[in-house]
Amino acid sequence: MASADETTEERLVRIETAMAHLQHDVEELNNSLTEHFRRLQNFEQRFTRIEHEMSTLAEGPDGRDAESERPPHY
Repeated sequence: MASADETTEERLVRIETAMAHLQHDVEELNNSLTEHFRRLQNFEQRFTRIEHEMSTLAEGPDGRDAESERPPHY
């Protein structure tokens, strides 16, 4: 709490200092949130790609008969 002998200027300096610290904290939190959001988007893209690959594999071969196909060197 402010003491009785604290001047208005001292109070303003204290308040401005506290605000500067709070602004710094908000900027740090914003940077962290932005980075986490970017990483989440990356994971979502990877998950979608893996999900698509798994569904493609689950559908089975694409109509080719591997036994009837010969390698190019035959």
